[in-house]
Amino acid sequence: MQAVVIKDVGVIEIQDVPEPEPERDQIKVKIAYAGICGSDPKIIAGKNMPQHQEGAIGWPQNIEYMPSGKRFLGHEASGTIVKIGSDVKGNFKIGQHVAMNFRGVCGNCYYCQNKMEHFCERASIFMGLMAEYAVFKEGLVYPLPESVPLEVGAFLEPVSVAVHTIDIAKVKLGDSVIITGGGAIGLLALQLAIKSGAAKVLVSEPVAEKRKLAADLGADVVVDPIKEDLLAISNQFTDGKGFNICIEESGIPSIARQLILLAERCGRIVWAATYPSGVDIGVPIEYMYGRELSIHSVLISPYSFPRALQMLPKLTLKPLITIYPLKEVDKALDAHKSGKGVKIMLQP
Repeated sequence: MQAVVIKDVGVIEIQDVPEPEPERDQIKVKIAYAGICGSDPKIIAGKNMPQHQEGAIGWPQNIEYMPSGKRFLGHEASGTIVKIGSDVKGNFKIGQHVAMNFRGVCGNCYYCQNKMEHFCERASIFMGLMAEYAVFKEGLVYPLPESVPLEVGAFLEPVSVAVHTIDIAKVKLGDSVIITGGGAIGLLALQLAIKSGAAKVLVSEPVAEKRKLAADLGADVVVDPIKEDLLAISNQFTDGKGFNICIEESGIPSIARQLILLAERCGRIVWAATYPSGVDIGVPIEYMYGRELSIHSVLISPYSFPRALQMLPKLTLKPLITIYPLKEVDKALDAHKSGKGVKIMLQP
């Protein structure tokens, strides 16, 4: 089969690799669509995930990446079941449309047993979904409702991250919300915040196409932070009070810090992007103390997939999708880096 392989630091290519076969407890899926995540260019460049800091307390150091051997790419996908292992107990069927979680947990370590499965010490990462086929443990496979097309189903993993983001933000009826960054997770968080009861939502995004999408999806105000004064517009929008909830999706450290100045008293600031390693933004402690602000971060999406699956039919997702054939992965990555596409998907 064909798959996208990281040949060297900064170099990918499509290679013919052995087609995987499921073990007794696994399900084989023919991939229909595989999404490009903001983390993929960083992985290609040989950078560790920013949250994995050497020596950090409580971060698992022994993660098993699967499949072993070649370095495959891709962790967001949907597809069709083509083979089921003999020990699979769930009600799965050949030909069933599914979406997948790329990350399996052990269920037995300290973190799994203390409601922190995203810090599992023996996690298995199923990379390699930019390919024709992949295999998964059954607990990572989610049948799609008949009303959900496969390209929308491939949004399941990003939607799960947005669900976790809104969980942490604790958006409630009548809240004012700012979202900085109109990429995939930002626009998903926008929709979920509105559905959670947010009364006023501002989206800050420098790309015109994404600002238009944000407005179409329900943002009350969209701002170009390059050409407009975000602080002045925010003050006017919130009557000088600031936002109850500030969600950062741009991945730019200076903007992550700026949200501290945009938050209402007792506001919640949620850093929900990935950021460069080793950057210190200098949080003003006395200012935060005086306003009783709280800062939170988002790491993947523990316990979020079942609810994300329920939300797929309720969200507007098709306008966010651009599809390239797998053989044009280089063009797809260039389009992703340009910032104009929201969710670029590959079709094997």
